Amino acid sequence: MENNRPIASVIVLNWNGKRFLGKCIASLLNQNASDYEVLLIDNGSADNSVDVIRKNFGGDPRLRIVELGYNYGFSKGNNLGIKSANGKYVIVLNNDTEVKPNFVSKLVSVAESDNNIASVSCKIMHYDGSVWFGQYFTNGGFIVPFFTQGFSTQYLNRIYDQSSRNLANSGCAVLYKKSVIDKIEGFDEDFWTDWEDYDLGFRTNLAGFKSVYTPEFLVEHLGGGSAGSSSKRYVRIYRNMLFTYFKNYDTKNLLTRFPLFLFVLLPTLHIGWILHRLITRPPDFHRNQSLQYLLSLDKGIISFLLNLKIFARKRYFIQRLRKVSDSTIFSNTHLKGIC
Repeated sequence: MENNRPIASVIVLNWNGKRFLGKCIASLLNQNASDYEVLLIDNGSADNSVDVIRKNFGGDPRLRIVELGYNYGFSKGNNLGIKSANGKYVIVLNNDTEVKPNFVSKLVSVAESDNNIASVSCKIMHYDGSVWFGQYFTNGGFIVPFFTQGFSTQYLNRIYDQSSRNLANSGCAVLYKKSVIDKIEGFDEDFWTDWEDYDLGFRTNLAGFKSVYTPEFLVEHLGGGSAGSSSKRYVRIYRNMLFTYFKNYDTKNLLTRFPLFLFVLLPTLHIGWILHRLITRPPDFHRNQSLQYLLSLDKGIISFLLNLKIFARKRYFIQRLRKVSDSTIFSNTHLKGIC
């Protein structure tokens, strides 16, 4: 460590993750890098997970445990972790993951290869061999959500097997340059969770920095730690989608593309998602909430409008940070451009 400052701080946000947290921390303390620290940030867990980690790993000087005493959600919880971090880079990692021994060193080496890189991610796989999609792109000036990219497994794997520059990396496992995150003010805490990584990636590009991906397989996603797919969550997802575009689009796109997204693309996406869920009935679809799922878009739009004043102020700050035009961002992060 140079001047006792680690090159990287790995932040693991935890909330009642005892059933898989041990594997995550053990893999992080088994890295081939020497100049890094691990911060376990606990969001007020009630499952004794912190005590278990302290008992099994508390003697390792690379591990610091920060107990927040309250569930602040993904955005604020990670922001508090970033504020506590000492590293030049911060790596945000889900607690239901297990990483390869070169996880830290590889992400850092990619970041160090170009001073303009502010975000790096890698190939993330489930234990069953399927991919956990980690890159977000734009197409026609609109953000392409990972679930629409996943309609074609062959196409998805082709994207996943090559290096790319993108709009954003998934918050599941991602490195950020701390000085950039400090400048653009981290995850938006009003999002709480969902689409906060899309928004942060957009702001990273807008401020003139790169978000990149390396195809090396470094992370296994254990599963079981997601927030689920309740109707309440989809209200938040739709609201946060709108906030992301509203804050980050330049004036021209706010007047042209934003209405198209709000009145055409988003309703089409919503109806398609509802029909797909009603037909396939996946395990995370709560059948007794069908009507609430249907109404989630309307509720999301209402929540967006009720908070518009708050986000208008945020938009003003973000646009003052702009170093790159939207057209340049869309050109650099176009989905088809890497295929």
